[in-house]
Amino acid sequence: MTVRPDPASWRAHRSGVPAVDDLVAALAVERLSATEFTGHSTAVPERRVFGGQLLAQCAVAATLTVPPPSALHSMHAYFVRAARPSVKLRFEVTTLRDGRSFAVRRVDALQDNEIVTSVTASFHLPEDGMAHQDPMPDRESPADLPARTPFHMAPDGPARAGAVELRACTPREGLPESSVWMRITAPLPDDQVLHQAMLVYLSDFSILHGAFNLHRVARPEVRTASLDHSMWLHRPARADDWLLHDSRSPSAAGARAMGQAGLFTASGELAATAAQEMLVRSSAST
Repeated sequence: MTVRPDPASWRAHRSGVPAVDDLVAALAVERLSATEFTGHSTAVPERRVFGGQLLAQCAVAATLTVPPPSALHSMHAYFVRAARPSVKLRFEVTTLRDGRSFAVRRVDALQDNEIVTSVTASFHLPEDGMAHQDPMPDRESPADLPARTPFHMAPDGPARAGAVELRACTPREGLPESSVWMRITAPLPDDQVLHQAMLVYLSDFSILHGAFNLHRVARPEVRTASLDHSMWLHRPARADDWLLHDSRSPSAAGARAMGQAGLFTASGELAATAAQEMLVRSSAST
């Protein structure tokens, strides 16, 4: 994969799946100046902006201000306000540090001069060192599971309906956990930064499903809002290959639920770890 990102080439990419091309184009933020970028939201979901899209766009904007071969290794975000899909986004990047091994950036995503999401991202020059990882859990093969597409469904199947295909493993009774195979539904360009951004995007799916599974709560029965999101990127992975999003909820209290997830490649490598806290209120609550 290439090291230096090339968003212009992303926008020119045609995968054969319009929803994938729309997502790729949204992540290909456009430079306004050395530290400012602009972008738009995807057509799905309707009437709201998916948090994973904002996280991925912020990751790309920050990366475009850091010289290669430094690569994103962690990011921490707060969702400050709900973003509106009809309003263009502006991304302002602030340099917090440029060291010998690490570079740190803050990215504020704004609409109408108000911050909707704020991200701190850290970049690391490649180094060799000790290595280990959690083992990949034993889960059903995606080939044995029914497919669905988040946000909406079309009669001609998930690959045409949207940019992401999900295949949920059978939940284990009484445990606050969820395991979902996921992938982008069409081939992506061989650009490491794009695949990393897509991994960030995918990390926001199903991360709190374990809490809902444990309490037997259907999403329409509650009002939810993602409050924050953290992610650590360990190893390269392709987002257009199967990834296992294995998550659990260690706690829910005070109308907030916590989720933690590992994202594994089909060959068993731990590509990333993510964590999120979400506001969860009864639909009857004010």
